[in-house]
Amino acid sequence: MVNTGDQAGRWTPSGEGLMVVGMLSLRALPRTVRRPAPVVETDRARLLDRFNAAVRYPDAHGGVAGLPLLLDALATGEAAAAGTRWIVDDNARLNMAALVRYSFPEPEIHVVAAEYGAAGHERGWLRLERMLPAQDYARLVDNPEKWEASDRTLDDVLEAHGRPSVAFGDPDPRMPKTLGYASADLAAPLALLHFGVAGDAPSARLLAFRCGDGFLGAGIGFTPFGDTVADEREKRRG
Repeated sequence: MVNTGDQAGRWTPSGEGLMVVGMLSLRALPRTVRRPAPVVETDRARLLDRFNAAVRYPDAHGGVAGLPLLLDALATGEAAAAGTRWIVDDNARLNMAALVRYSFPEPEIHVVAAEYGAAGHERGWLRLERMLPAQDYARLVDNPEKWEASDRTLDDVLEAHGRPSVAFGDPDPRMPKTLGYASADLAAPLALLHFGVAGDAPSARLLAFRCGDGFLGAGIGFTPFGDTVADEREKRRG
């Protein structure tokens, strides 16, 4: 005969196991507060590897949708980064990054990837192939209006400023991409040069230069070809 316990509902032994009169509810049990697990060094190294690979070649790593998730993971435990919006949307007023993105043909995945890359650079997460000495960086970013004077190709920019600190997008020299140039002063923003398809040019054609995001203190310049592309897009919207 199975012993089902006394009237107080306590656990009692029986020959077939243990039974309990259902006087306890799971809802009465204390809840455990879950906190994000700290990112250990090995996990962080893997995250940095994944972010730096994906931000350079988004098409080979599932597109740009995963980039903010990687940035969120890298920011785990950093109070200042909690709830960070890594890039602004297209409707942000007086934001140079949004203006450039709005002006390009859709979809230009490397433009968005470069914005996430710049956000990573601000926090020291973007790995750089090289850093420009202060004088070379100043020559690149000073007087952004100079980019409006004439058209340039990828070959022209590489000849004038050397290989970039980082490249976003298709490595084919005739395909659209963004080059990033970083100063040895890591507090300085990443300077970005956005290129469109080569067309009848020998290499990708420069569309725009941008350094910084805000309306005040940011530098931006569209080449004549970039202006034409932006005007055509605006007409299609109308």
